[in-house]
Amino acid sequence: MSRFFFQLTVLSRFEIADSIRSRRAAAVFALYLAAALLGINAFATALQRLELQLAELLQTGPLQPGALADSLWKSARFRQMIVALVGDRQTALSLLEIPPIALLYGFLAFFYTPFFALLSSTPRVSTEVYSGSCRFLLFRTSRSAWILSKFIGQSALVFLALALSAAAAWTLARFRLAGMNPTSAAWGIALMTGKAWLFSLPFVALGLAISQWVRSPNTAQAAGFLAWIGSGALAWFAKRYAGEGPRIAWEAVALAVPQGFQLDLWRMELAPFLHAAFWLTVLSSAYLAAGYARFARSDL
Repeated sequence: MSRFFFQLTVLSRFEIADSIRSRRAAAVFALYLAAALLGINAFATALQRLELQLAELLQTGPLQPGALADSLWKSARFRQMIVALVGDRQTALSLLEIPPIALLYGFLAFFYTPFFALLSSTPRVSTEVYSGSCRFLLFRTSRSAWILSKFIGQSALVFLALALSAAAAWTLARFRLAGMNPTSAAWGIALMTGKAWLFSLPFVALGLAISQWVRSPNTAQAAGFLAWIGSGALAWFAKRYAGEGPRIAWEAVALAVPQGFQLDLWRMELAPFLHAAFWLTVLSSAYLAAGYARFARSDL
């Protein structure tokens, strides 16, 4: 057992180092940075234009950038409107506890992180199987340790990319929106970063599962893109059509895709978060096991 964990540690470090050396990590970091900065910049620009129009309408001096969003967030009428839009009072009030700039960053991160995680993880096994380079490593270690190290390494890269994009998003918001509360914004963005990373883990595992079933790296990435669309579609159908009788089967579908637990991650209470964390861990393990069932018997 100690030998297995030693091999796992070495292989995980090698996976991260190889990604950095081959510049894959730089490409991944650039994608996360671009998505976060473009989204935050667009929000800041729209908010500043709204504040200027409001100042002209009220014939007052220009508002401090970002002050309008914070004031609006505390408005009782606005909070009632958000509750009506969300449809669940408890969830809506949980969302309103998060600063607006952090909430926006959270929406962006929950949208692009699954796609980027699948994009980066789907070729990781198939590339080395296709080229035959994995044979040299698998003479010295087990297939299970190698696959698990891929998961740990790719998960670590996603975390680093999210942390970098979060720091860049906060810096840009601090520069563009001087009226925001920097402390609460930093806390909110850090919180959403952690939740987005946890949400990404099943997608990393799904990407690696696809990579173990498909030998061609290009085909694996195409399958990963279809999996991202398909899982989102299944979650939408499950939410829309779940009910009593035969329609209860849709609730089982919701348990099979990560998006089925996204709402629990958004809530601020501990119990829903732990529920989501548990099932996302189960999904990650199930996806990896499904891929390994094929890889363990494949002829390399």
